[in-house]
Amino acid sequence: MWFFRKKSDPSVKQITAKGQKKCPSKFEKFSLGKFFFKITAYCLFLWGLFYGGNLLWSEIGAPLRAWSKSIYKQPLNCVKFKSNGVLTPQWVKPFLPDLRIGVDMMDIDIFAIKQKIETCSQIKTAVVERQFPGTLKITVEERIPLLRLLVRDGKLTNEMLIDGEGVVFHGEEISEFDRRSMPFLSGIVLKKTRDGYYEQVPMLDKVYRLIHIAKTKYWSIYAQMEVISIEKLKKKSVPWSRIDVRCQCASLVIFEDGDFDEQLKRLDLLLNTPKIRERLPVERIDLSLGKNAAIKF
Repeated sequence: MWFFRKKSDPSVKQITAKGQKKCPSKFEKFSLGKFFFKITAYCLFLWGLFYGGNLLWSEIGAPLRAWSKSIYKQPLNCVKFKSNGVLTPQWVKPFLPDLRIGVDMMDIDIFAIKQKIETCSQIKTAVVERQFPGTLKITVEERIPLLRLLVRDGKLTNEMLIDGEGVVFHGEEISEFDRRSMPFLSGIVLKKTRDGYYEQVPMLDKVYRLIHIAKTKYWSIYAQMEVISIEKLKKKSVPWSRIDVRCQCASLVIFEDGDFDEQLKRLDLLLNTPKIRERLPVERIDLSLGKNAAIKF
């Protein structure tokens, strides 16, 4: 009757005997086959896509790579060197022993060249860049020498230069005239590092301020400076911290570690006083007494 459901109705739960396996219905068989068909189709599609892409790349990839390489391959034609100091293009040649005209620009290791140039203590920074089609540009910033220093190396005595940061270097291609215009530095013992360079001289920022003010505002005083001693200069500005200078006008000029501009102004006034100017050079001028100055003839 109508209230008895048919056996073929999917909503009717099939009861199987104990130990007997349930046979899959036609609907379940169709769904399982459809699933495997989809998996097989996807695998075939991916394989075809991979095989076709690989075949296409093998046909057009090699010519494309050769074409792109021919675009960017540019031979080196010249090397341009620029410096803010005295170094010339001839100076940089020993740093480029393996560089040849005609070499591919992209084969040049610009970072290795930069590091090699900056091993010279006279160079503060170096910039190496490719300028297509065929120029290698090297720009260096040199350290500006401030003082001279006599360094004994065995039986030899070498004259070294020091910049405002306390870096010691040989000073290549700096003329003898420029060297003689710089005062000597004393009161310091240089130490060498493991790399063979000299350690940085401390507290040169204070000496730099003194020399900079003297050069820009009191040139006549700076031109008379011969030796600057930092033996009694301390790291902190304390009453007994001072800079001793030997000048043509005095065997010893004492500067307090403080306002160098005001002290140079007082010194300039003293040296232009007629009674003192007539008795130059004097033995000692002490400017570390506040607003006063002591002179020993």
